[in-house]
Amino acid sequence: MQVKSILLFILTISISSILISSVNIDGDTRKEVLLDTTYSNLPILHLNGTPYENGFQHGKIMKSRILELVELWKNDIKKKYQVSADEFITTFLDSTDYIPAIKKWTPDLLEEIKGISDGSGIDFKTVFAFQLIDEIWTNERIVNSPHHCTSMGINNYKKHGSSNYIAQNIDITPFYHGFEILLDIKDKNSNSRKLVTTFAGYIGANGLNKHIGITVNTLSDLKSSLNGLPVCCIVRGVLDKASFEEAVNFVKTIKHASGQNYIIGSNHDIISLECASDLVTEYWPDSTKDYTFHANRPLTNNSYHPAYLAYLEALYGSIPESISFSDERLESIKNILLNNQQISLMTIKDALANEPVCNSNTFVSTIMEFNNDYNELLISPGKPDSIEYIVFRIK
Repeated sequence: MQVKSILLFILTISISSILISSVNIDGDTRKEVLLDTTYSNLPILHLNGTPYENGFQHGKIMKSRILELVELWKNDIKKKYQVSADEFITTFLDSTDYIPAIKKWTPDLLEEIKGISDGSGIDFKTVFAFQLIDEIWTNERIVNSPHHCTSMGINNYKKHGSSNYIAQNIDITPFYHGFEILLDIKDKNSNSRKLVTTFAGYIGANGLNKHIGITVNTLSDLKSSLNGLPVCCIVRGVLDKASFEEAVNFVKTIKHASGQNYIIGSNHDIISLECASDLVTEYWPDSTKDYTFHANRPLTNNSYHPAYLAYLEALYGSIPESISFSDERLESIKNILLNNQQISLMTIKDALANEPVCNSNTFVSTIMEFNNDYNELLISPGKPDSIEYIVFRIK
């Protein structure tokens, strides 16, 4: 399969942008923000204020979309848990304690979330719970969730000095589909920039900066924590790092709120980290460490969630000494990577566009390319077998 065409979009150029210059924060602070509507299926928010200002601008500009999506999310909660969404949110937040970890490791993100709340006019508790997708899934032990992401990392630099890649299809509940946005966040003080793939009202699903990128896969079979750092904050925390080593050390040091696999890439390195609340392990398919891939089952980490151990004991009568995981998406990626000596951009696109990796729950497909002089984020806002990738470059 070949995607129809590639659109190259250099971030400093936009052919149809709307200048928003009337966002008033606390009555006296004004910031210019570009809402780029070049692509009808992927609005781009250019943000360059303080964390709170960026959140406020996000909330204000995307208010109608956030209100619509939050209402769909609340309806899903009511249907799934048979209680009102407000009651569920209150109970969930009263039973967990994530804010101290956020204040310790990523305090700016708490301010950004407060800004989204104020900008959108939605109460903070609701907006905060809206960020905790993985934490809700993990703690409520949702079985057969449609959140079945598939990721890969390719170290071509190590093999023959060419571009490195990490890539991911994000599969989530269909009501999120159509709310895709890209955050282009620039820090004026450090002149750093990050591109964040997300949906309206959410601080980030994956992304890259000029040094590194990150993808994520839920591993709900691993131990979680009621007071660790949430997944969305880990993604954004990584994107605030200036080197591959800093990013890896951050993921290995923090306490994780949810079981998760993170693939981190740079122009010279890639790594896959399986994270439980008390253990982080690396996953490599073989000793070359030239490539890696992942779906939603732990492959090296055996720090299992107590509920999962209870499930195994009920299923087998006792907990097996070893557990082997596999699934169709993992096997699909594995076969494509093993059957191609040269893993090119087209190889990766084909892998992401094939069933079952590409499926009805695929929200976006992202490919991150790392070079010495620039990095690129390719986004297909939907299923990559039918929706073309848009290319964004950071120098």
